[in-house]
Amino acid sequence: MELSNRRNRSLLLVAALIAATIGASVLFQPSAHGEEPSEVRDQVLRHQQLVAECMESRGFEYVATVPGDLIIEEARAAAEATGSDVKAAVEEASQNLPPDPNELHVATLEPGQQQAWGDALWGTDSLEGCYDSTLETASRVDLEAELDRAQSILDQVESDPSVQGAEAEYLTCMAAHGYSLNSVDSIHEYVGLRAEELDAEAGQELADQAYAHHDDCVRQYNATFNTVHLSLLGGN
Repeated sequence: MELSNRRNRSLLLVAALIAATIGASVLFQPSAHGEEPSEVRDQVLRHQQLVAECMESRGFEYVATVPGDLIIEEARAAAEATGSDVKAAVEEASQNLPPDPNELHVATLEPGQQQAWGDALWGTDSLEGCYDSTLETASRVDLEAELDRAQSILDQVESDPSVQGAEAEYLTCMAAHGYSLNSVDSIHEYVGLRAEELDAEAGQELADQAYAHHDDCVRQYNATFNTVHLSLLGGN
């Protein structure tokens, strides 16, 4: 199983964890003054800490952090609770996510080290990744059943016309920078394959440039994807 597929499956499991915790209709119950984290945030942070401990045991650095999807969902739920513009809240949260400390760390590694870090986190054909291996302990739910539900939702998101249109715009944007891709996720395979053909310094330069263009081009796709995904997550 290639790295991007393993990563996608692991992220689906995280979505399953969130879906299982928030239930079919009740999403978040924000506290009156916002001091207390939600039950979902507690569970996600517990999982993040377990991931960090697992990664450390394998010799890799990992910072337990609040995932961007959760921040976006909290913004959506808060907007719903107050009667605010949900779409605007989701778009604002998507565009103002804090930098992911783990992405920043991985960006400093050489391509071979990046692959090893990713294998430890997402797993390989012969080794379960730290993300998957710690989810059961963190969630205490039937993750396989929730994974099936999450996959069904993801299929609906990916077939949504607005998401497909946003992906087409992303591909056009990347093509204008000289990258021939067939999906949003294919940037990772593109960078990995070409970096292997170069020395460490040139490979890192290629990766930095490619991901800089990717970050610029993918913003609208991410906002559209998150809006559709979270609406389906809350409505199922």
